Amino acid sequence: MDRIAVTRKDVETALPIVREVAVRTPTILHEDAGREVFLKLENLQRLGVFKIRGTWNRLSLLSDEERRRGVATISSGNHGLSLAWAAKRLGIPCLVRVPEGAVGRKVDAIRSLGAQVAPMPRDELVRVHEEELWRSWPQTFIHPFAHAHTIAGQGTAGWEIADDVPDVRTVLVPVGGGGLATGIAVAVKGRQPKAKVYAVQAEGAASFPVALRTGRPHRIANPRTIADGIRIGIVLPNMVDILRRNLDGCLVVSDDEIRAAMRRLALEAKVVAEPAGAAAFAAWVRYRQTLEPSVVAVISGGNVDPELFASVVGPTA
Repeated sequence: MDRIAVTRKDVETALPIVREVAVRTPTILHEDAGREVFLKLENLQRLGVFKIRGTWNRLSLLSDEERRRGVATISSGNHGLSLAWAAKRLGIPCLVRVPEGAVGRKVDAIRSLGAQVAPMPRDELVRVHEEELWRSWPQTFIHPFAHAHTIAGQGTAGWEIADDVPDVRTVLVPVGGGGLATGIAVAVKGRQPKAKVYAVQAEGAASFPVALRTGRPHRIANPRTIADGIRIGIVLPNMVDILRRNLDGCLVVSDDEIRAAMRRLALEAKVVAEPAGAAAFAAWVRYRQTLEPSVVAVISGGNVDPELFASVVGPTA
């Protein structure tokens, strides 16, 4: 696997490209029992998720030959959605391979943008990642997270955090594959060296703590969590080094804590977050006494299934 390296300069270079399409999302202050946390609202991003930042930066830097081949990816929803949107805008054919059982609303949204959708067994998709079988695909493969241009694009969210909270000391970022957290860490630490950036994972898909401890890739055979956006359950070999170099640890939360965080965000902060998007706030609630302020929790997306959302925020939740 190719080594991945991303610098503060890479993120800064990505800023004008990303701003062609992405919203500069707000960072708001939320207070609870006398403690404060800033919420970086990527749920208000175009398409309701941070992914468009990295996807647009990646596609904008494709060669003419790569564009002619069309693009393809593997995605449980949000990355596929951003790729379908960006490919349509650029007039590039797009194929999204989704795991069987992916959230129907997200898959329908991908199709509505003109992309071809091909379901595959989740184990097979993981094998494609781990063995890089996508190298034999006829299309240009747009990795959901493990590419320098994608990571640099995601890092523009961290650049905005450093602008909005110049005294930031702790940033909490939900982690599936690790592209968002790595990009944010590079940007924030490049501008505020005293800051620490922590990954947040769900208990049933927490592959990063083992990789962080051992320095080796790690896979959870059957990841289980309500948070489909961070349910990947693997740390790829070419992500181990860049994650360990840039992140300061991993905080783990339960599905019950994620549900409670979704409810509190909705009722107290008036923020709609999908489960993965609420994970960082859940980590703040659980670990806040040990985190150095100012703390920023990244609300990474708001594409929540309406029935799930109703069950979480309803009176019987």
